[in-house]
Amino acid sequence: MSDSLVVCEVDPELTEKLRKFRFRKETDNAAIIMKVDKDRQMVVLEEEFQNISPEELKMELPERQPRLQAGTTDDVCRE
Repeated sequence: MSDSLVVCEVDPELTEKLRKFRFRKETDNAAIIMKVDKDRQMVVLEEEFQNISPEELKMELPERQPRLQAGTTDDVCRE
């Protein structure tokens, strides 16, 4: 049996963008939306947002298509 199972790869450009995003100096809300490209079996960048509220981001995400999100926020979200 294999030690690890790779379902899909991460686009190298996305990996670099995520590294920069993680260590960014800005303090505004930001998000990166990623999706899985089924043909290439790769996680790719779909869209990038700057200065977006959690509510606005929620409206940007498609209801029926799974997406992955990385984000920063200085707001506290309460439900």
